[in-house]
Amino acid sequence: MPQPTAFHDLGALCFGSRAQFEPGHLEEVCEAVRGSGVRDLYVVVHGAHNDAATGAAVDGAFRDLLTEAWGDDARDKGMLGVHWPSLCFRDEGVPGLTEPTGDAQDGDPRPSLSRATIEDLCRQLPDSVAPLKRIAELLDERPERQLAFDDFGSALRSLAELPLQDPAAEFTADTEGEVLPQADPLMLFEDTRTMCSEFAGALRDVRHALEAGEGKPARHENDVDKSDVSDGGSLQETRTAGPRPARPLSKRVGRTGTVVAGGPLGEEARATDLAELWKGAHELFRQVVRHVLRRRAGLIGQEGLGPCLPVLAEGAEIRLHLVGHGLGARLAGFALRGLETGGAEPVTLSSLTLLQGEMSHFAFADILPQQVSGHGALWNRQRLVQGPLLCTFSHLDSHLGVLYPLSAQMMGDSAELATTARKWGALGFDGVQGVDGPPPVALSGVTEEDPWELPYLNVDASEVVRSDDVPMGGHHHVFHPEIGRLLRWAAGH
Repeated sequence: MPQPTAFHDLGALCFGSRAQFEPGHLEEVCEAVRGSGVRDLYVVVHGAHNDAATGAAVDGAFRDLLTEAWGDDARDKGMLGVHWPSLCFRDEGVPGLTEPTGDAQDGDPRPSLSRATIEDLCRQLPDSVAPLKRIAELLDERPERQLAFDDFGSALRSLAELPLQDPAAEFTADTEGEVLPQADPLMLFEDTRTMCSEFAGALRDVRHALEAGEGKPARHENDVDKSDVSDGGSLQETRTAGPRPARPLSKRVGRTGTVVAGGPLGEEARATDLAELWKGAHELFRQVVRHVLRRRAGLIGQEGLGPCLPVLAEGAEIRLHLVGHGLGARLAGFALRGLETGGAEPVTLSSLTLLQGEMSHFAFADILPQQVSGHGALWNRQRLVQGPLLCTFSHLDSHLGVLYPLSAQMMGDSAELATTARKWGALGFDGVQGVDGPPPVALSGVTEEDPWELPYLNVDASEVVRSDDVPMGGHHHVFHPEIGRLLRWAAGH
């Protein structure tokens, strides 16, 4: 059987933690693009850069996906990766990223970090080696004393803290202009044992929901059963791109308000088994690391990738298709804010696809339905995308549907009328919200639409982005032919 024509592999743009790159690097990449004869260039951003081998493996998975989708029409198509200091924990099911056999323990989620994961963390967060090693020690030892959780919380805060003048501090939030600006995650300042209990309970909720068979794809349009739509998403709001999908896999994200140590959760924390608390501590640590990386992604997107894209397109007859997955979707989104800040003429993207985006579903909103003021950090930036802005979502992505909204809550949150999931929900769980747009469509039927007539389109990918894995729940399961066809369709051919 003949093999599909391979995509042009144009290497990668490489950025440091402050969006810096080596002198001459951009010019080399631009020369490679101009000399390739590529007409459609996919710029792909993901978050699995634990080491060079992992980054190359995931880049290769995306390139194979695109090669299969385009088949013999791939001759003038190319892919450019974006490498930045990011990582995924080695238990997340990322292609090419596995735990060393010697570190496996009974196949059960465990508090301890593998040696390889510790090395990844120290490599990509070199300024935080001391707190990282202290956190690793506590997760390995699991002391049976309250002060150990206080020590754990102190190490987490040390890992995440930034001086106010640090440029990355401006990239914490996905919304702007609120009466009370949000900047510091509640999980860093709430009682640490309470938060460990909260995340341990969330993991139990997801596991029990999947065992009970609640992990089924959502339905849309005329097939939506109102009883299956979450209360948090049934608000009769104007300017929303579509209804939320089926209920989250944990009732914790359906409550109003925030976690408070003096309430029922404080009692739950005291009653929770210590072994379970340390499992919750492991997940709390994962979410703090992802908070640090989300902040970094925003900085690199706006100050690094965004200004580079016009230079990349200058003097070349190419159409740019920006694709971001997970953490990479936040980087890709914030690149829109940097498109007009470079030295070259402004450029519009031919398409932008956010696969399971790890950022607020209100990032593009010009009003925040649950507040009297404010807007999304990316509001009015869709005008920089000539074709469609696509967002895949899956309510079976338990990482974004359950753990992200719990970790995204901010200090000072007082919106008691909006549920946690509604206020702090992720793009990759229920799509772009707070904007005018058509109803969501299922992945299998998306090609029936005309991409060039749609400003936004939410695509329910839960038929393929699904897994019984806890805690990620299919978050990384985007390497399916259906996703490849979506990326081809976004190019407008």
